[in-house]
Amino acid sequence: MPGKKLLSCLRKRDLLNTDRSDPAQLGHLGTRYLEDGRISDAVDFFEKAHDRDRLTSLLKRCLAEGDFFLYRRVSRVLDISPSAEDWTKLGDAALSLGKLRFARSAYREAGVAEKLIQVETLISGYREGRPTETAHIQ
Repeated sequence: MPGKKLLSCLRKRDLLNTDRSDPAQLGHLGTRYLEDGRISDAVDFFEKAHDRDRLTSLLKRCLAEGDFFLYRRVSRVLDISPSAEDWTKLGDAALSLGKLRFARSAYREAGVAEKLIQVETLISGYREGRPTETAHIQ
């Protein structure tokens, strides 16, 4: 679906800031944005539509993709507090994908000192010109 016409930023703003929006239309638009790879925009539409099912699905996707910031945002929208175990899983996913800064943030949230030290060591090595095979900073 990339390349398919989406809303202008002004139209999007207006639609998200009105009380007369149709939840079904918002959900459809959220799906279009999601298919276009614009996850943050999709969250905006799903939140406005109060579409907990799609938000929960996105939360799982963010966990699997190790996306710390979107995971935190969707968790807040859903009004849930991820457990230390959830944050550790997210950190592990981020680490396996080489998303070191996301892993570091997740391990901080989880309070997992040994994994946090491991990631800090990887980040430090990267800064000093000794990157690991899989690590890239994100």
